[in-house]
Amino acid sequence: MAQTQPQTIKDRLDGPVNSIPTPFLANGDIDIDGVRNIIDVGIAGGSEVSLLTYGDSQFDHLSDEEVAELTRCLIDQVKGRALTVAATRRWSNAKAVEFAHFCKDLGVDVLMVLPSDHARPGGKVEHYRAVARVMPVMLVGWPPHEILDAIVDMDNICCFKEDGALDYAPDTMQKYGDAWKFMTGGGLWRNFTQWPWRPAFFCYFSSFAPHVARDYWDAVQRSDVEKASSIIRQIEKPFEALASNVDGGFQALWRATLELNGVASRFLRPPMVTATEEEVDRIRGPIEELGLITHPLA
Repeated sequence: MAQTQPQTIKDRLDGPVNSIPTPFLANGDIDIDGVRNIIDVGIAGGSEVSLLTYGDSQFDHLSDEEVAELTRCLIDQVKGRALTVAATRRWSNAKAVEFAHFCKDLGVDVLMVLPSDHARPGGKVEHYRAVARVMPVMLVGWPPHEILDAIVDMDNICCFKEDGALDYAPDTMQKYGDAWKFMTGGGLWRNFTQWPWRPAFFCYFSSFAPHVARDYWDAVQRSDVEKASSIIRQIEKPFEALASNVDGGFQALWRATLELNGVASRFLRPPMVTATEEEVDRIRGPIEELGLITHPLA
């Protein structure tokens, strides 16, 4: 299978990115049907990128075999309809390279690479380079610029999901924007702070209420600051505030909203905390009032 070229990845990595939040069944198994539904909702709703990531996809609570299973599911369900992004765990160089070959053989477009937090800068540089010798790489997090300077020459390192402090992101986009395509983590508000660079953005709304993602991106493309900011004020921030009503916080709120929309099960694996039926009943009304129960698969 021909590998997607770095420039093609940069061109396609745009607008709302459907970050796949791994759902589970009550017995703890992965809700594979839910994963497939999340992918379909995002694509039908206008997201051109389907992405697995260490955080939202709950890699802390998955085995290596389950990460591989999710990656197979991603490729099987997308069927070429969107750019596909897989992700590593904090593996050794050898394991990360092995997984890169697995992803390349599957037909994954780009691999988000996460080195160990305990690696020294030189070790992280070689980790990125080792994987990039196999297939295109997406950086993630907030690597110091001394590391970025040491890998910016590699064409296969072509994009960056930034997760750093608010001042890290614009400084990094300004310095490396000609080399890499950027994507913001977090919510719409974070993307809004980086307006001058127009990066792509993670958008949890793409998994259950993709009209919100479309409306925000349309506003950005029209340079309609008032419309974009009103979506943040009137929809995103009130929704995120509902996380205080569930013991499991935002991840539990997100899964509960997926269930209310008939997309996926609400359960998380312990020690993550699942929203109770009582909590779901409590947040149902406010979520409906925000226009976020859309039943996108109906």
